[in-house]
Amino acid sequence: MAEASEGPGAALQAAREARQLSIPQVADQLKLSSAAVTALEANDWDRLPAQVFVRGYIRAYARLMGLEEEQLLENGGSATGREAKSDFSVIHTLENRRGLVWWITGAVAALVAAIIGALSMFSDR
Repeated sequence: MAEASEGPGAALQAAREARQLSIPQVADQLKLSSAAVTALEANDWDRLPAQVFVRGYIRAYARLMGLEEEQLLENGGSATGREAKSDFSVIHTLENRRGLVWWITGAVAALVAAIIGALSMFSDR
């Protein structure tokens, strides 16, 4: 098992190599790209497409390799880059985007209503 300082990637890579599996073989089984598997093994969370899924990727990879998922995640600690605070900030960001979409929709609707109102006031009907 990898040391905690190494993060979960070293343990995942060692398990894959012990099973004599290639990165493309693992990627195919996990339905991930080879680049994503390489990033997981390198503990390079910034190269993964969506940080909110990193823990799930690690869990799936650990399960595939027959490793203890929770222990592997704990050994990775905050090295996975996504503690509870980060998970909250992802949710908070999504909520802010929804609010922004509603605000823009309301502003556009008000603008359209103002234009229609102005046109109806100045028409010759």
